[in-house]
Amino acid sequence: MVDYLIQATERPWMSIYLRILAFIFAYGAIVHFSNIAGFGEMPWLETPLTWRIGDVFYGILDTAAVIGLGARKVWGIGLCLVGILSQFIIYTVFIDYFAATPDQRQTIYGLLGTEAILVLILSILFLLKK
Repeated sequence: MVDYLIQATERPWMSIYLRILAFIFAYGAIVHFSNIAGFGEMPWLETPLTWRIGDVFYGILDTAAVIGLGARKVWGIGLCLVGILSQFIIYTVFIDYFAATPDQRQTIYGLLGTEAILVLILSILFLLKK
């Protein structure tokens, strides 16, 4: 299985897509670290604890994923999937902790939809033989 994943990362379209994912995750890391630096909607220390934990966790995770995806490593893909799947869990099961207003819920739903599309494309590229 691991050999198949390694071979898949060497395919031209997968290689391009992994670099696109790296840019997307870099944007996510920048957003999280910008929040920590105080450039978010409100001062970081005034945000709910769940938001602060998420910013630290996903800032680090996204940064590591960027490195792995950019280098086309299997562990980078793994970190990418951990990030996306964990966000699906927290933003569906625990959405009340992260979205206080309808606008925030709409933003989260948009994020989840985008991530579903990203995983779908990744899955299709894994299944293609060439």
